[in-house]
Amino acid sequence: MTAGDREAFLKSPLFKNIDIDRFKDRVVFITAKKGETIMTKKSFSRCLALIIKGKATVSKIGLDGRRTVINSLSDGDVFGMATLFYEEAEFPSEITSEAALRLAIFPKELVEEAFSLYPEFAKAYAVLLSEKIHFLNKKLSAFSEGEASEKLLRWLLTTANGRTEFEFGCSFSKIAQMLGISRASVYRAFDTLCEKGAISKDGKKIVILKP
Repeated sequence: MTAGDREAFLKSPLFKNIDIDRFKDRVVFITAKKGETIMTKKSFSRCLALIIKGKATVSKIGLDGRRTVINSLSDGDVFGMATLFYEEAEFPSEITSEAALRLAIFPKELVEEAFSLYPEFAKAYAVLLSEKIHFLNKKLSAFSEGEASEKLLRWLLTTANGRTEFEFGCSFSKIAQMLGISRASVYRAFDTLCEKGAISKDGKKIVILKP
């Protein structure tokens, strides 16, 4: 475990609640190249994975083979909760690295041990689960309700996470995939929101004018 690894654990809202040195010899660290698949429907492990450094994309693969981007992950984000304690034979999404990635893999047995040793870790885990449920509910609304500009505005507000100014880190094509609309519709939706005074846009910098 490097100094950078330890710092990542200390900054994590979930893992900061434990003494990571107690588990350091049992945590597995892996790396992935850009474009490499980390977890798939049939190939996954029951664990919590902390992104030490890098970016990844969470996608759903439809029955027709169509890929829909659900979320983007970066430094400090955690994934793997969907199958950690739910004995499903398939992972619900696909995780792919968007840039060179370093991950800390915290196996299921370590999570269970941490629950028994650190009540604050268990509480933080419950909070994280609640956040993911609300995030997915917002995503469902963005995908299924309203016109393109409404879908885009809901996505921007979700991405902003309470901020009034931020930069989105993905391409217009990725946004189109996430919202299930065309890239041209994304451009038009941005224009509509700017014309209505809901947002201002400068490149990838967004200012929410009417929170």
